[in-house]
Amino acid sequence: MLLVIIFLSGCTTVKYNGSPMAVKNVDYPPVGQEVTAYVGDHMVEKGVIYEEQVLYVKRRVDGFLYDIPSNNYPQVGFDSKQDFFSAVGVIRGALSDPIEALAIKKQGHSKLCVITTLGGRACYDADYERHGRVSETKNSFQQTLIYSGRVGSKINIGYREFSNNTARPAFNNEVEYDLSASRVIGYKGAQIEVLNADNSSITYKLIRNFPNR
Repeated sequence: MLLVIIFLSGCTTVKYNGSPMAVKNVDYPPVGQEVTAYVGDHMVEKGVIYEEQVLYVKRRVDGFLYDIPSNNYPQVGFDSKQDFFSAVGVIRGALSDPIEALAIKKQGHSKLCVITTLGGRACYDADYERHGRVSETKNSFQQTLIYSGRVGSKINIGYREFSNNTARPAFNNEVEYDLSASRVIGYKGAQIEVLNADNSSITYKLIRNFPNR
């Protein structure tokens, strides 16, 4: 049975100062390095990815006052002792106070608490973890070239753009290159030298990646 503790004194004030943001610069592969990619693999990648912190509740919490479904809850703020997460999707009982946020302590695996609009809290044993995901508020962007195989002397390369981890179909393209004309191919400023290619894989060296945006 899940343990619940109710604190009605010592009101908690939820901070809405956002989530610590991790920035990941994508720049693959290193220039001049010999690389082999297979059909469907990303050959060249360039971009920047912003990650926000998310609380993932692995198993539903059936509490006396509140039910917390298994879901991802994005971080909305923090203070010196705890992190606060969106409570969208959390279900309150008929006699329970309205919900404002979820909270867990910064250190260790603490109980998962429902913070009410009155500053009270109901805390439960819960199976959860923290992880990062592409931010919904920052504009992550990535360009990539994908190997699509070879027919005769010609190879096919796919170009894809992703914004916030979602493909942008209007900017996608399929390009065919004739290796009998040149072993150096390029698209949107990215340039590679093809060393060997067949219908299952391609070996190449990056000469220049996509220009910075």
